Amino acid sequence: MGDALRIHGPHDRNARLALLDGWWDRDVVRESRVGVVGIGALGNEILKNLALLDFRKVVLFDKDTVEMSNLSRSVMFRASNEGDLKVAAAAASLVELNPDVEPEAIPGDVMFEVGLGRLRELDVVIAGLDSRHVRWWLNRTARALGVPWVEGATEGAHGHAMPFLPDVGPCYECSFTDLDWAALDQVASCRQLQLDASAQGRVATSPTMASIIGGAQVHFAMDLLHGRALEGGRSLLFNLAAPDLLVSGRRENPECDAHFAWSPIMETDLASRSTVGELVALGAGEVGAPCTIELRWDLVWELRCYDCNDTTTVRRPRGLVKFSDAVCPKCRGERIPALIHRLDAETHGEFRLEEVGIPTFDIIEVRGPRGSVWLELTGDRRRESSAGDEMIP
Repeated sequence: MGDALRIHGPHDRNARLALLDGWWDRDVVRESRVGVVGIGALGNEILKNLALLDFRKVVLFDKDTVEMSNLSRSVMFRASNEGDLKVAAAAASLVELNPDVEPEAIPGDVMFEVGLGRLRELDVVIAGLDSRHVRWWLNRTARALGVPWVEGATEGAHGHAMPFLPDVGPCYECSFTDLDWAALDQVASCRQLQLDASAQGRVATSPTMASIIGGAQVHFAMDLLHGRALEGGRSLLFNLAAPDLLVSGRRENPECDAHFAWSPIMETDLASRSTVGELVALGAGEVGAPCTIELRWDLVWELRCYDCNDTTTVRRPRGLVKFSDAVCPKCRGERIPALIHRLDAETHGEFRLEEVGIPTFDIIEVRGPRGSVWLELTGDRRRESSAGDEMIP
């Protein structure tokens, strides 16, 4: 065997990876921060590949717990994990697969319960999502934060994978049709509250297709992280039923509403325990007074029953309030949500940010006479780092 084919370092688990000349760089994979949003069938395959490639800094995002039905297509879960948070179970399996991985498990709804600062610090996001609505949100958020992301989806014997760049080329939303926008509207009820889980559909996923798509997504992420030329919005389409493989490109829509960046984003010493008034005062120094906090969601301030006059304080993002919550506990009538989308110091100044639904380490827009500034609650991250927390409640 010649030197070019010899495996050097018999105790180096990455010795064969190092032979992939120019494709795998030890320093790149060990220093990159990779986020995986959605720890279902696709997310499991993505995580498996990241561990085998020796990525060390992996952040997991998911709100759900492990069900027995997950086991047929989820390599990171075991029967003993039933009822456990998916992020916790998968993080433990990652360490078993590669003891050098240092996973950070973030449980919660990524749209409403996860601070955007956690996404901003990532080098790439890989999505293992089964929700068109969350994909749409992730596309806009990643683009605004300047973070590349890789989309993937499966249904039966079909699947696709495609990367998106934050500053050039088409985005996920560029090719939306009227039917796509109509599909997004289906996630909410007529009263604009989230459908209960029992009313939401499930997509059939085969473990074979999840393995193919998850592998393609990680390959795209490798290209992005290693600086290789990659065309955003160019999709690999798999059809194992034919079988067939197609390459499809999206066209950029120069008038797409998703093509914007949040700038400037300022790190601050404030945290979710700070008050609305403190955040507004800091923002006023940048954009002038009077100014307001512009929420990135509708906030359900309270639920009101107009049949019996019962009112319940909520103060949670609309996406976290279920349609079943609108049933009045007294008369069983339908309660109507009172929605707000901005906060000001005069009306809400004494409330802590966490009391009005703003998560830790979030990035918040403050708007005033001179425009907008986006303030990061960096104080949360600094406190977590000093405490050495791995699981964020």
